[in-house]
Amino acid sequence: MVRKYIVLITDLGEGSPFPGIMKGVIKSISPEAEIIDLSHQVRPYQVEEASFLLMCNYKYFPQGTILVTVVDPEVGGKRKIVLVKTKNYFFLAPDNGILSWVLKKEKPEKIIEVKNEKYFLKPVSNTFQGRDIFAPVVGWLAKGEKIKNFGPKIDKIKKIPFPEVVHQNNRWIGKIIYIDHFGNLVSNFAQEEFSKLLEQNFSLRIKNKIFSRLSSSYSEVKKGEPCLLWDSFGFLEIALREDNLAQQWRIKPGEKVILEIKRESAKGP
Repeated sequence: MVRKYIVLITDLGEGSPFPGIMKGVIKSISPEAEIIDLSHQVRPYQVEEASFLLMCNYKYFPQGTILVTVVDPEVGGKRKIVLVKTKNYFFLAPDNGILSWVLKKEKPEKIIEVKNEKYFLKPVSNTFQGRDIFAPVVGWLAKGEKIKNFGPKIDKIKKIPFPEVVHQNNRWIGKIIYIDHFGNLVSNFAQEEFSKLLEQNFSLRIKNKIFSRLSSSYSEVKKGEPCLLWDSFGFLEIALREDNLAQQWRIKPGEKVILEIKRESAKGP
């Protein structure tokens, strides 16, 4: 596979120097590499948020792309750094569960624990290993270095469960798992599982707000009005047209979302 493209997902912040430093290290090793910033605005230390973005977006990049995810609350500690090869991609990340969800969609062919210090910058900082380990490793990988040279093969990585919707009689209890740049609330109700259910007579409640209608676009409501629709990731989204719903309603990730179906029409997803 051609390894020309490198995609970065981090919590380092768009306005900080850290993403630029990482890119400088990568380019010093592999000048031909093309670096794409998916996001540096993951909320600090939020592994699940980074995992969600990776799971939803990896497939839009060319075969052979190296996806590097650096959201690393245990940086400098005993956690491993892993490099995973699948049929179509490479994934480099701390072994903190961040690859759990994407690897349900992309079957691992080989998992390497990154340990070969030959490919690290020296000295290695215990606070910025994005610069000293992740960046040089991905630079050498993009340059064509064999995956086996970065460390020993291992059989498994740490896993974290996807936050599943809980079913209780005619109620389904989910939660907000992501808030985008516009303040739209993305829930864990997946379209492929719940689209038929929302064709029935339903009510969806978040805090004291109730929805009973699904929109097909933001334009179906007036400016400043809330709407419920399937987002581009394939999950149920709650939005406020041309306004920031998360700020207006003071909602954060983890907020409970309850879907109810009238008993006479309840059929299940």
